[in-house]
Amino acid sequence: MDAPALSWDAEIRAREETLRVALLHGDVRVLEELLADGYIVNSTLNKVMAKPMLLQLLETGRLRHLSYESRIETMQRTGDTVVVMGGDRVVDGPDRVCSTRRFTNLWQLEGGRWRATARHAHVVSREGGASADTWGPASAPRRAYQPTP
Repeated sequence: MDAPALSWDAEIRAREETLRVALLHGDVRVLEELLADGYIVNSTLNKVMAKPMLLQLLETGRLRHLSYESRIETMQRTGDTVVVMGGDRVVDGPDRVCSTRRFTNLWQLEGGRWRATARHAHVVSREGGASADTWGPASAPRRAYQPTP
């Protein structure tokens, strides 16, 4: 007997969680399957990155999350595209800076499976970590955005 098919929103929520866990653990094998070949991200590093660069940063450990919590606030489907919006909070290594961010993820139905096609994330606030001196005293407000030169 076949298992009942998940509704599109339950399936997207499951894919979002799989994506979160894969990014947390740097699981490039899972990310290869989840991310479309043309995947792009407007990252919190103030760079637009394609899938190969993101995977390289994870493989080399230059991008490493020590913790990663995510909260979906809304999802909207139009045809074979789903927009997911929400907030997340990550602690990055090795300096343990905690960033609170806003995000938008785009998912596209390709060959019967949902794949992430694009992401935009921006930092709302940063706190703690060894790099706090770069941002000023711990009690000072953090700059949420720095334009790309």
